[in-house]
Amino acid sequence: MPDRSVSPASVPPTLDLQLSWRGAYGRLRVFPDHLEAETDYEREARVSVPMDAVSGWCLGPCDEDAVCVEFVTEQETFRVLLDTSDEQLAALAIQKVLGPPITTG
Repeated sequence: MPDRSVSPASVPPTLDLQLSWRGAYGRLRVFPDHLEAETDYEREARVSVPMDAVSGWCLGPCDEDAVCVEFVTEQETFRVLLDTSDEQLAALAIQKVLGPPITTG
């Protein structure tokens, strides 16, 4: 019988957003059952967000021309920059995978 399992590396993301903004990089890849995110915003080097440690998320403005998705873990918060035009699409996609955003303030 052929193996019908699909390796995660061969499944394309349903959404792939990225932004290089004022020297910072952010990327969000959305799959049906998980997210992948990379950022170097407010960091010395590019890092992958440890999605298995994320306890909540929220999305809001960083500046007039960028938004931040904040992924909160017990130890720290990872900010991934996205274009303001991608805000609503990103929010819907993230919510499908991680559930509703946390409220801040």
